[in-house]
Amino acid sequence: MTARLAPATAPYPDKVQAAFDRMPRSWMPPFRLFTTLARHPELFERFIRGAPSYMPGMKLSLRQREVLLHRVTARCGCQYEWGMRVHYFADEAGLTEEQINATVHGDAGSACWEANDALLIRLADELHDRCDISDELWPALQAAFADEAILELLMLAGYYRTVGYLANGLRLPPEPEICRPFPAA
Repeated sequence: MTARLAPATAPYPDKVQAAFDRMPRSWMPPFRLFTTLARHPELFERFIRGAPSYMPGMKLSLRQREVLLHRVTARCGCQYEWGMRVHYFADEAGLTEEQINATVHGDAGSACWEANDALLIRLADELHDRCDISDELWPALQAAFADEAILELLMLAGYYRTVGYLANGLRLPPEPEICRPFPAA
């Protein structure tokens, strides 16, 4: 796959380089998504500052975040980000191979999901399909998650849908040796 836009190259503007310097060393050299956005430093800065995933004091557990984001990125058909999330977070989040595959080819009724995981899959699916939460799902979410955690879920889903738009629309190639492809059906 050939990207539609060439990434920015070093030397980067000071603010962009400072953001790269704050990123984990395992994210270096900077990912193609970041270097492509760095072509527009102001937009890059807003994108990085708007990332709710790594906000201190999050109400969601790592597992909750990753179940949701694996599903969101899979539903967007965003192999770029889904593969990155599998590489960096699936093990730490305790996702099994069956669950990783179910984020792409399963649904909330897949036998591999615990009750709260299934709620997160349902949420990702409803937001993807309707850009809304049904009156049936809402009380189940409120019974399982604090209101602040629900706000985080909504922000995360929207932010990573944007990542899907960017990665897919720009035709970003997978990061070498990092991005895992979607599993075969």
